Amino acid sequence: MDRDQLLLRLRNNPEYIQEIDKVDEELELFIVKNNGNNIKYIKNPSKEVQKQAIANTPLSAKYIKDINEEVAIMCVKSLWNSLELINNPTKKVIEEAIKTKGWAIQFIENPSEELQLLAVSRDYDAIKYIENPSEEIQLKAIENYYVAIRFIKNPSLKAKIKAIELNGEAINYISNYDLDEIKKFIYENINVVKYIYESIDVELVIDVLQEKIKEEDISKKYIEDFLELEVLEMDKINFVREYGSKNAKKLLVDYKLSI
Repeated sequence: MDRDQLLLRLRNNPEYIQEIDKVDEELELFIVKNNGNNIKYIKNPSKEVQKQAIANTPLSAKYIKDINEEVAIMCVKSLWNSLELINNPTKKVIEEAIKTKGWAIQFIENPSEELQLLAVSRDYDAIKYIENPSEEIQLKAIENYYVAIRFIKNPSLKAKIKAIELNGEAINYISNYDLDEIKKFIYENINVVKYIYESIDVELVIDVLQEKIKEEDISKKYIEDFLELEVLEMDKINFVREYGSKNAKKLLVDYKLSI
């Protein structure tokens, strides 16, 4: 059988390569170029053959027993969930998979804190694949995007407050909180009131506000959010004048001059 006939036969039946006595790399490359999964018919494929197979079909990684690290990295960069198919991935391969998509953390048994941080920094919702994340991991995910709080089964108080700080709407994604926590939420972000107004006592809001606006380091944003909070019907200007710190009153004046 001449070379052309051999190539034609391999094109139609790549499994035939297993019956050839002397197989060269060119023949191996030929069958994986047509279909990466054909690497399953090759014993101990070279790095180049592995690379060609993965370039065509990333999921062909499942047929490579001892995949080259460089090829494995190429594979997970192309298709992050191919990490699940790679035997004994190195730390570098795992890191590259997570850098490509934080969700890859789900394929790692007992991931280190370092890998967890990498995952939630890449994709905030990767935290849903982390069992009992530490407070540091919770905060990192929330800092990436406040909605991460919805994927944390038992968020710490600090994590809840951080989410509220970033966006009052985060209260909609927190399933459990008590009265003391509500006070802390309002103290951190007055906008939270618009999402829970129907279920809380207005006097509670007033009590928290009295404590908040007497602080000298109250922020411009807090004052502005308070003054613009339509759901809270009260004489806000006189409230600040009566209970506000010197800085709060200054911010009130600045606000009035700006409108």
